[in-house]
Amino acid sequence: NLRKSSSALYEWAQDREHLDPLKYQNPAKTIKRNNKASKGFYTCTIDDVRKYMQHHSPGTMAHRAMIVELCTAARREDLRLLGPFNEFTREGRPWLRWTQSKKPNRVVEIPLLPMLKKEIAEVREGTYIHTSRGTPFTHGSLGNYVRTWFDEAGVKGSLHGVRKGLSSILPHLGATSYEIDVLLGHEMGSDESKTYVAEAERTGLAISLGKKMSKVKW
Repeated sequence: NLRKSSSALYEWAQDREHLDPLKYQNPAKTIKRNNKASKGFYTCTIDDVRKYMQHHSPGTMAHRAMIVELCTAARREDLRLLGPFNEFTREGRPWLRWTQSKKPNRVVEIPLLPMLKKEIAEVREGTYIHTSRGTPFTHGSLGNYVRTWFDEAGVKGSLHGVRKGLSSILPHLGATSYEIDVLLGHEMGSDESKTYVAEAERTGLAISLGKKMSKVKW
């Protein structure tokens, strides 16, 4: 970040002729990038979520946050703003609808699952997830609180980790890539969802193959 900021400062100064480019070169451009390999966000497992739920009992905001995330798979910015105003009825059934904050700002519509309906039954104004003052969490504070709640439960995890976990768990339950795209608000036929489904199918095929190979008498 320091290298990028320094480089931008020199370019700004040169563009406005505050510095002579023949005398003053941009020193940041000579600094090699410090690339560090990253595995990305940890993907939460079913066991991680179970331990989290066992630690945070019903009635706590930690419990509600997890229920809402599990039933919507919403990104953090969308999750913190979801509330009764996102509910609507379709053919006599309760649904949720929201416009994603991330471009291209797709509209997500999903049935209101019984587990979520029960959890938010008493919340008829404001947002489902809120601070002790009744105000919505900020983008950063919600992420920090969820990480703290995971730490208190003695497991590793984050909101994005739960979202990734759903993407990898649902295919094993028979969900198609298109169904996952609908839930996550991805473009239909996205490569990301196809990858999760393909991994699940490979696992299933490997198990099937193992059963067949075990019948071979050597």
